[in-house]
Amino acid sequence: MQTDYETLTRKTKFRRLLKISLLTLLISIAVLAPALWYWDQSIQMRSALRSAKNVLLNTELLSIQYNGLDEPLLDSSRESGMAEEAEEEVKSYSGVEGEIHLVSWDKAKCRVLSMTYQEGKYLVIYEADDKDSGTWTIYRKTRHYKN
Repeated sequence: MQTDYETLTRKTKFRRLLKISLLTLLISIAVLAPALWYWDQSIQMRSALRSAKNVLLNTELLSIQYNGLDEPLLDSSRESGMAEEAEEEVKSYSGVEGEIHLVSWDKAKCRVLSMTYQEGKYLVIYEADDKDSGTWTIYRKTRHYKN
């Protein structure tokens, strides 16, 4: 039995329109929610990488200053591997709040060989190459385990 749209009552037309609108809204939400989540994660990842690059640049620039003043930049007794004052300066100059860990340092060239930087749930690892560039790796922490 085929019904013409014009012959339907006003209430039936409204219900049909409401069903179509709700179905369209649900499909839009199902498609947009994961896309927006992925976009947000991408922004946070790029922000962590940018912060880590700022930390690297500021650490290498401060090492020149500390070397000229004959003050120690490195402090292996601290978790970060840097003197407390130097770490505070690096954080303030680069404008970051994450955790910095110097893993290895080239004293002859006054440069970072490897370091990690953690901001929120992202861990950025830098490893220097023979060239001036290095390798940047970004990991996302999915779970938090309490000790």
